[in-house]
Amino acid sequence: MRKTTAAFSALALSALVLTGCSTASGTAEACERADSATLEDSLKVSGEIGTPDVSVTSPVATGKAVYDDLVVGDGPVVSDADQSLIMTRVVLNGATGQQIDSAVGVWSPETAAEQVPGSQDALECATEGSRVAVAVPATDLPEGLASQVGLGERQSLVVVYDIQYAALAKAQGRDVFNGASGLPSVVRASDGRPGVIIPDGGVPAETVDQTLIAGEGPKVGDGRAMIHYTAVKWSDRTVTSTSWDGPVVFQADPLPEPVMAAVADATVGSQLMVVVPDDSGDATAYVVDVLGIVPAELING
Repeated sequence: MRKTTAAFSALALSALVLTGCSTASGTAEACERADSATLEDSLKVSGEIGTPDVSVTSPVATGKAVYDDLVVGDGPVVSDADQSLIMTRVVLNGATGQQIDSAVGVWSPETAAEQVPGSQDALECATEGSRVAVAVPATDLPEGLASQVGLGERQSLVVVYDIQYAALAKAQGRDVFNGASGLPSVVRASDGRPGVIIPDGGVPAETVDQTLIAGEGPKVGDGRAMIHYTAVKWSDRTVTSTSWDGPVVFQADPLPEPVMAAVADATVGSQLMVVVPDDSGDATAYVVDVLGIVPAELING
């Protein structure tokens, strides 16, 4: 039975209904990883990735946050602290085995660690398809959390993460030369966040779309894209909206149809620029990073 508590939360996949009860930046060779403890002797975990059945066979007590790879997947590596991961997460009392929370959602290593310290080390350099167990002493948890979930001072929290999908942290692929003049140019910070430079010329009379980076992943097509975007108004060069200050976007209803049509035609890893004029004679330039596609098996209905 699924149990929940206000102490734990995840980014739900917008309007998606998830079942459950590619590509990512970097390579496995570029990431060093070693289990920090052996937890499998104290846990019984069965079921396919995404539907874990977890129980505690002997009390888990630890003086520091530790993790153990129970299953090592062969998918892309998790190489960024802010990389969006679709995961199933089960949380238990390490002393009693009581299930505290079970959920499917989206976390990054960084946001997972905000709730469960030690999760960032446990998730970074793991691979898609992996099952990772984490144990955290009650004294390391955020203030008030241990008592809220019924943990004593000398007890530990146990969390099992099933990494079902690892999205890209930013666009990556082949740079594409676009010879058209009079259009915005894009610069990128090291984390992938784009800066959009609007030229002094007039607004395009029609929608213009360009591929700035051609990704090597699958085509989005009818799939549900995972994206980051920035929108800049042509006339005053202001950023009217951006998703880069928060989690990856699944439901892009605020974006105009020409932008989503360009996304549907794109491949994962691509960066797109779409300039959409409006009836007032102004325009908005959208820069979109296509970071992944929600796996079809996670969508019900």
